[in-house]
Amino acid sequence: MGRRLVSLARMSSGTDDPSDRLEREAQRLAAIVSSSDDAIISKDLNGIIQTWNRGAERIFGYSADEVIGKSITIIIPEERLDEETEVLKRIRAGLSVEHFETVRRRKDGSPINISLTVSPVKTHDGRVVGASKIARDVSEQIRLRAAGDEASRMKDEFLAVLSHELRTPLNTVLGYARMLRQDEDESRMPEEMRRRALEALERNADTLSRLVNDVLDTSRVVTGKLRLVFETCAIDQLVEEAIETVRPAADVKGLLIERRLERGLTVMGDRDRLLQVVWNLLSNAVKFTPAGGSVVVQGHKASGVIHVSVTDTGVGIGPDDLPFVFQRFWQAHTGVSREFSGLGIGLALARHLVELHGGAIRAESAGIGHGAIFTVSLPTAGAMLARERALRSVR
Repeated sequence: MGRRLVSLARMSSGTDDPSDRLEREAQRLAAIVSSSDDAIISKDLNGIIQTWNRGAERIFGYSADEVIGKSITIIIPEERLDEETEVLKRIRAGLSVEHFETVRRRKDGSPINISLTVSPVKTHDGRVVGASKIARDVSEQIRLRAAGDEASRMKDEFLAVLSHELRTPLNTVLGYARMLRQDEDESRMPEEMRRRALEALERNADTLSRLVNDVLDTSRVVTGKLRLVFETCAIDQLVEEAIETVRPAADVKGLLIERRLERGLTVMGDRDRLLQVVWNLLSNAVKFTPAGGSVVVQGHKASGVIHVSVTDTGVGIGPDDLPFVFQRFWQAHTGVSREFSGLGIGLALARHLVELHGGAIRAESAGIGHGAIFTVSLPTAGAMLARERALRSVR
């Protein structure tokens, strides 16, 4: 205790012995090195490890006793040994290596992404006698960078697809609008052609509207700004309205659309959003079903849950693609020249909307060429009301 007081007195009076100051500085630096999260390693000019801190133990898995006196190549993959040769060459020349990203090997053999800074260790007369190395684990930074690059790539691809999808109906709208304008001036267009032109205008304008709404709704879901207004909704009315919307496209391909719904199926939900879900499923079924095929909408109730399924005889979904069908911006056919159109957000949006209603959606397919089944499961209106009453009683 007396020695401690004397030492404190010296510090406060400013009369430290130079050797004491050097010793304290050395202890302070040693504590910093020991407690650093980064690997701090020293080696001689032959690459033999001299010191190994706790950060190095954590990152590489070796204890200091296991590596001190051994070559630094113990943590270097064979295919990267040339890097160490180049590093030692620079160190002997008195040069540093700064923020060099590379891969090293842990004790268990697994690779790890690190950023290296290596500096020469010199004597007081400037002679290089070794190297100090700081290695930082940058695996997370690289993962985030890769995720950012992937997000940027997906954004660029989405914008390319969006422009393609918008251009097609826009060109149709502009073409027929100009045709009708010319006819107005010259009065030459037969009535039947005029009717078809107006139908095409309405159909493509509706397509544009739905594309824009899907993009806006996806944005609202992502930002948490989508609001639902719950009311009692009859499933048969939702299905009927959705079928009427897709019927023109189905008629063009000669598709048969069947309804097999139990009577009296009702749910509590936002009517417009549930209609959007059913329309998306039917629209996909019509899009991916070849001419002459069929689409069946079925609905039944079981144990307080209403199941509505859309089954088609379309192109089907491969087993490798099935897990990704509800992923935003994903499509089995990618690129603007793919066989089937679409933004790749309809099913992702349907999943979000169904889950916001306390339900679930799943996809099934026996494989390419065997059609697909999409099933939405929602609690009945009675079950939803009972749950609300139970929650209010608990509060």
